[in-house]
Amino acid sequence: MTKTVEFRPTIKAVKMNKGGKQEIVLSIENGSLDGKFESINQLIGEAVNVVIQPSVVSYSIPYDSVNDTPYFKYMVNGDGIVVKVKEEQTSIDGIDNKVIKNFIVEMDDVDKFIKEASSFVMPTNVELNPRTILEYLDDGMNYEEIAEEMETKETAIVNDLDKARQYFAPFAAAWVEYKK
Repeated sequence: MTKTVEFRPTIKAVKMNKGGKQEIVLSIENGSLDGKFESINQLIGEAVNVVIQPSVVSYSIPYDSVNDTPYFKYMVNGDGIVVKVKEEQTSIDGIDNKVIKNFIVEMDDVDKFIKEASSFVMPTNVELNPRTILEYLDDGMNYEEIAEEMETKETAIVNDLDKARQYFAPFAAAWVEYKK
């Protein structure tokens, strides 16, 4: 029997029926389920574990509201490495002109950056290597198997990967823009 089936649905509805039974309606229009119907059919009537997570990662950057300029930028340097560069602020010191602007980047782009970047500095709040986790996922392992392989808990795998994705999101956005 197939262990895992991964696909990218859109949540269309969530319903609470009589008797406390809930239903989640998913729609798959992006081809991510192509070739996986047999695997899904094998799971009919079985108890399954489902993890629902957004397909985008959001991040925030502080901006100077007077000049509409970021306090720092993410740029690809001459060596092809994405770096965080502090921008010079021209507004008057002592006046708080900071606003936060929110951005999003596709999670697939963040994962691709983590796997392919020639160099990056690990965030201090992440203990497990996200590149290793993503490689295991690409090899078809599930979070439980990865946790066993890395001798840690499944929640540590999920949490560290989420923290890494959050940290690397602005780096990935700059990297994707540079590669266009």
